[in-house]
Amino acid sequence: MYYGELFFLAFEMGTISKHLLNMLEHESNQTKFVLSTAKKADLKFTPREDFRSLIDLANHVAQIPLIDLKFYSMEFNTFEEVQAMEKELYKESIDELLKVYDQGIEKIKEFISKLSDEQLLENNLTVYLSAFFQDNPEKSWSHYIPEITTHLAMHKMQLWMYLKLAGVPVSMWTYYGIPQTK
Repeated sequence: MYYGELFFLAFEMGTISKHLLNMLEHESNQTKFVLSTAKKADLKFTPREDFRSLIDLANHVAQIPLIDLKFYSMEFNTFEEVQAMEKELYKESIDELLKVYDQGIEKIKEFISKLSDEQLLENNLTVYLSAFFQDNPEKSWSHYIPEITTHLAMHKMQLWMYLKLAGVPVSMWTYYGIPQTK
């Protein structure tokens, strides 16, 4: 059973977008908190020679919402187009990256909130992935919004680990986006 079918069975019509967006917003707020914590780090930090730098990882995290939205909307036809957008969005400071991140999240929220339940559940998206990694059958936005959410979650953990390795005082409170008072 796909995400869309689960939502269809579990919720009244008209609320699927609200539930998908609540799930995305919950994870995106935590990810933003971890990203903002990177202000305390040496952005040139690299855990190992063959890993990307903290600033490169932070850029990837900040770009996920907009790039994934465009990717699943089938706005990219080649990997080179994705790379060009990544280069265009690349920033050197966390404050600038937080703006990129917020803009991407807002675009997703705006896009999804305009779709009806039927549009969210309709398997009409054939994302051209053969240029990336595989051919893909048609799926729905109710499938891809959780994909974006889990993509954020995966890289939130990676960013948190980079910060920990860089000596930034992060804890599980940081990971879950809970500010600590002293």
